[in-house]
Amino acid sequence: MTNWYPNILIVFLLLSLNLKAQEKQNIISGNLLGASSAIGLSYERLVNDKLSLELGFGLIGIGAGFTIYPGRIRSSKVCFYSGIKLSSFVLVDVGGGTVAYVPLGFTFFSRTNWLIAFDLGPANGKLVSSSFGGNTSETTRFYVYGNLKIGLRF
Repeated sequence: MTNWYPNILIVFLLLSLNLKAQEKQNIISGNLLGASSAIGLSYERLVNDKLSLELGFGLIGIGAGFTIYPGRIRSSKVCFYSGIKLSSFVLVDVGGGTVAYVPLGFTFFSRTNWLIAFDLGPANGKLVSSSFGGNTSETTRFYVYGNLKIGLRF
């Protein structure tokens, strides 16, 4: 069901091996929805001043994605972004699913290294439900998904 995670992890590791030394390339954040599924933490690596890669671990799932900032990332500024985020989750006795969405949002990077971000975007989600009787059903839906993130850049 989630065969794409090893590939994303390999891409994440390769792209984060940036030979040019930069300050404050890492972000740890708490999230509602987004790459960490429901509630969780994410690690984000700034590859350069326009691209970041993210891995999220949440209460009920895991996720990954990348973010593109059309303008440069700057402190004390609102930076608009888009990208692709993927999330997979499992609920005990209910089933599991995947969500892929295209975030359209903004991040405010403060001078004190804190940040807050919010996005919404179109999503395609697949839910596979199961029961003890062995009956399973699969539902695919198109909807709006989002993320609220508060983090620290270091």
